Amino acid sequence: MNRKLTSLPAFFLLALLPFSGCETTTAGDSSGGTGSGNKRGGKGNGGITRNTTATTRANPGKDIPIIDTHIHLYDTARKGGVPWPPATDKVLYRPVLTGDYDKVAEENNIAATVVVEASDLVEDNQWVLDLTKGNPKRYIAVVGNLPVGAEEFAGLVERFSKDPRFVGIRLRQRPAGNFFNDNTWRDLELLAEKGLVLDVLLADFNLAEVSLIAKRVPKLKILANHLTGLTITPLSPENSWAEEVVKLAANPNVYCKVSGIFQRSGQIPAPKDLGYYEKVFKVVYDAFGEDRVIYGSNWPVTDRGGEYHEQLSIIHSYFENKGKRVMEKLYYKNAEAFYGISLSAN
Repeated sequence: MNRKLTSLPAFFLLALLPFSGCETTTAGDSSGGTGSGNKRGGKGNGGITRNTTATTRANPGKDIPIIDTHIHLYDTARKGGVPWPPATDKVLYRPVLTGDYDKVAEENNIAATVVVEASDLVEDNQWVLDLTKGNPKRYIAVVGNLPVGAEEFAGLVERFSKDPRFVGIRLRQRPAGNFFNDNTWRDLELLAEKGLVLDVLLADFNLAEVSLIAKRVPKLKILANHLTGLTITPLSPENSWAEEVVKLAANPNVYCKVSGIFQRSGQIPAPKDLGYYEKVFKVVYDAFGEDRVIYGSNWPVTDRGGEYHEQLSIIHSYFENKGKRVMEKLYYKNAEAFYGISLSAN
């Protein structure tokens, strides 16, 4: 379907991990806590390579349209509450609605956004579609959360994909038992047949498993979230992780989301130096190239580490040296190609 629409000790980093993540049924790190593909930065030639800080507000959206491909919306005040975030999360446990993101988008010149559903309640897919339908120019697409492998999956896909803003689903929590069974492959093939996409949160899944899906279902477009879920330290990333990233990127149907960098830093507040993140950016960019990297924020989880504009400034400061063509691809063109959306259609 073509929709055009450190220097910190390791023990200290580990202690911080439960507070650095997002969208789990606990306070844990859902993009990198448990998955075996999420290697931490290891011993390397180390050190911060640049002392470029995000103290000034970069404003790339004034010259280049930006699609933020990763935000979450939820209402903790609604009857029955929400599965995520937990009430113990003092930063995130509050109503986070379109009016809240509208302010962020206007302050940072964000042209449009993709909402990623963080709830495992099926009806919350409809909730977020209804919540955002009044402003389809800003809320350009929704990535849902449906039970892959369940008998009702096909019917749910048929139901929600009637709304052209429903562009795919995200693998988030791994069901108990053998996940990669005939029913799972049936459902992933269905997504590909319908032109829907697959985001993957690398907490309960690892890079080798994402590569397995990419090879088994080569027509399915896949997006690894949050720089593959690596916990970033100021040391050079482990060679083993970099090698896994290269193997994953060898699948032409896999993209990588440059998102959630404050969350992945393992520190609160997050470091604001480009040098802290630069080596990880380089591994991802060298592996995926300019055509398969996509910008996302992971707002409001960004609030744990700092301000939205601070994270955007760090990402921008790395990619701006690669020229306007690369920045256009990072900020909106690759998102259009991956999700089948179009700013011009709006």
